[in-house]
Amino acid sequence: MLRCWIIFLTFCIFMGLSAATAGASQEPVLEKIAVNGENRTYWLYLPQGLDKKKPLPLIFVLHGSAGSGEDMMKVTQRGFERLSDRDKFVVVYPNVLGGRWNEQDGTTDDVGFFLAVADQLAAQGLVDIKRVYMAGLSNGGMMAQRMACEQSDRVAAVASVAGSMTEKMAIACKPARAVPVLLVHGTEDPIIPWSGGFIAGFEEYGKVISARETARFWAEHNKCTGTAVVAPEPDRDPQDGTRVQFEIYAGCFNKSEVTLVAIEGGGHTWPGGYQYMPERFIGRTSKDIDANTVIWNFLRSYSAP
Repeated sequence: MLRCWIIFLTFCIFMGLSAATAGASQEPVLEKIAVNGENRTYWLYLPQGLDKKKPLPLIFVLHGSAGSGEDMMKVTQRGFERLSDRDKFVVVYPNVLGGRWNEQDGTTDDVGFFLAVADQLAAQGLVDIKRVYMAGLSNGGMMAQRMACEQSDRVAAVASVAGSMTEKMAIACKPARAVPVLLVHGTEDPIIPWSGGFIAGFEEYGKVISARETARFWAEHNKCTGTAVVAPEPDRDPQDGTRVQFEIYAGCFNKSEVTLVAIEGGGHTWPGGYQYMPERFIGRTSKDIDANTVIWNFLRSYSAP
């Protein structure tokens, strides 16, 4: 029943988001690609002033369950597109098949979909295949981590918002190299619990480990030394009911840093983004940081081998 309410309310509220979206300088274009006999679609944003002789970084921005690429543009308030115009990188908002990314062991080949899109854009001379990044919200963030687990030679770095690893993923995840990982998670997330446990409305997918356990998993894999260094952020919006601190694991192999951004009082939301559902369902959205900027600033310095 809870899952039905989440899907229904998400659909209803996303239908009216246009007034809350601050547009970039131009519009993304809907593209199609066939992958293993399935027709897939994604929204492609190319920055203004694109020099096609110079391949650019590429960031995939993955929506959550029951969402779409268009929904993710709205949740992020087109922030990646404005950053793209400023810093020159390509943005892809993929669309899921069947309502949920295959972050564990379903039949849909989402991994192949992402790789095919990256290869196609690289073949067109648009993107640098060694600077491909994954970021996502909720189920999309979990899928980004699956890409780090299985495609560490293809993905330069990943970011996950409100998407801890499942227990099953933590056991199966065997990356071939150290992967830089940024995690953003609210301590009062009612869907994917900060402290771990079942995903609300999706109990059949098993339990997630806690946000800090997820960060420690990546820190241990990346051979980071010592404990996390805690760096509190200023309370830029005292009215939002949240406080933010960065927990940074440094001294990692090949400088592959792991950072957990802990949003005290934050919910199942995108910091600095649109409050896409009422607080009683998803919790608070922090206004102390802009997740788009934090994510891009983290990812941009890394390249795949």
